[in-house]
This record gives sequence, C-alpha cells and structure tokens, in this order.
Amino acid sequence: MKKAKIIISLVVIVFFISAAANAQKIKVTQGDLSFFKGVTELNLAYDFSEMGVGKFKTEEAYIEKKKADMNEDEAGSGDTWETAWHEDKEKTYEPKFEELINLVFLSKEVNIQVGEFTNADYTLILKTTFLEPGYNIGISRKDATINVEVAIVETDDQANVVVLITMDKVPGRGAFGGDFDVEYRIGEAYAKAGKELATYIWKKSLK
Repeated sequence: MKKAKIIISLVVIVFFISAAANAQKIKVTQGDLSFFKGVTELNLAYDFSEMGVGKFKTEEAYIEKKKADMNEDEAGSGDTWETAWHEDKEKTYEPKFEELINLVFLSKEVNIQVGEFTNADYTLILKTTFLEPGYNIGISRKDATINVEVAIVETDDQANVVVLITMDKVPGRGAFGGDFDVEYRIGEAYAKAGKELATYIWKKSLK
C-alpha cells in the first residue's frame, strides 16, 4: 500500500513537470553507464560554483546587478533577495532533484538510493553550469532552464570520473502557467533533471 501511494505521488508530480517542453538534451561525454548494475547507494553532492545566470557569465555578476537594482528601488530589499537566492538552492532545488531521481528509480523497481551516503563507493556531483530564471508576468512568460553536468566519481578519489553526463536546456515551469515565483520555476527544472536523469540511466543500463 505504501509503495502504491508513492507511485501515485510520482505520477502526479510527473504530470505537472511534464507540462514543460521536452527540449532537454542528455549525452554521455565520458565513460559509460554499465557500472550502475552493481550500485545500491549513490552519494549526492551539488556544485553551483561556476554557473552563468541569464545574460550574465557569472552568478556573482547577476547577483550584483539584481541586488543593486532592488536596493535602489527599496533599501535593503536586494540584500534580502540575495539571502533567499542562496537559501533556495538547499531548501528547494537540491531536494527537488533528489526526490525525483529516487521516485523514478522506485517506480522502475531499481534498487538504487541516491542521497547522503558518504560511505558509498560512488558520488554523483550535480554541477549547474547555466541557469535561466525565466519569468511570468501573466501576459508574457519564459520558462526557467538549467544546464548541468552530472559527474559520477569514486567517493574516495573524486578525481577519478567514472562517467560524465551533460544535460542541456532542462525546462522548469508550473502546470497551467501558475509559476509566478522564480523559486518554483527553477525548482521544477531541478525536478525535471532528476526525473529525466533517472529515466535515462534506467533505459540505457538497467532496463
């Protein structure tokens, strides 16, 4: 019964995030996926250290401009926004990715758990290389999108990359256009990334 409820929840979540255009591209650029057949736990880490945001080449440049503009309109509002911008990564984006990758594996009856497993042989590092926040002002909108690199490395020797996967133009939007909040839009992109990555791994190496 519990498993059935989880699968039903997955179907509901997948319905909403599948409303986004299926334009993302997934590609293995190094190694192969065969090692997954012996994996039961996968440690998970995130890297936001080198990403462009929108028209800005670096996150730092984006934050500087956005914060200055907001503080000019209302003193202190830009500083509040910057704090929330960073907190959203750990509060929303990372949990969305982890939830969906695990739900898809569960729905496919794949015996792999992804999360904080520091003693696992392998670690999945999700590195965001580009983030488009998008917007929704009612009469006009633009999806959030992310580009990510998925590096699966040996936990004890992270210079040893077992497989490297790129995912480009992963979209994020709410069902029926109800995604006025940027945190929600971007969160859906990370959910989509988790869903599509798990599906890809299952199809290519575990099906």
